[in-house]
Amino acid sequence: MNPNQYLFEKFSNLLNEEFSQTINEYDEGRHLTIGDTGFWISLDDKELIIGFGLNHTHYNFDYDSMEDAIDTFFLLLTKRKKITDYSKGLKIFKTKVEIEVDNEELINLGTTATFPLQFWKRSESKISYVNEFLKTEKITEQWKELINYAQQRTEVKNNTLLR
Repeated sequence: MNPNQYLFEKFSNLLNEEFSQTINEYDEGRHLTIGDTGFWISLDDKELIIGFGLNHTHYNFDYDSMEDAIDTFFLLLTKRKKITDYSKGLKIFKTKVEIEVDNEELINLGTTATFPLQFWKRSESKISYVNEFLKTEKITEQWKELINYAQQRTEVKNNTLLR
């Protein structure tokens, strides 16, 4: 089983344990959402994709860090999200999603944008928040287990490359 499949399975199991009543499965179980919260994960043959709303990150473990994927997944579940919508008139043309971590530090998950059709109108922004879905303490052990797995995989990969 490749790393993206392994992590997706572990993430899926955790989501089904914690949110069994609100999990939606699509694409034969390869795309999961937590109700209408905006949180989702998806799997394809080469990548694990973790997203919130339209903002998402693709993780291909031939190039990307497994630890980053694990951290993003757990941060989205356990931290408050700040969503900034930028509009001109009544049309939103850009949305920025940030994850609040300790000391009000923000990690930018991503920004999606379109060309503002009403470009002559004044830009306005509206900030909203989505609270954490789970308490950090509740899933710390799962996080540690997966980080350990990622570190072991990295060591094996590095040792193979050195030969």
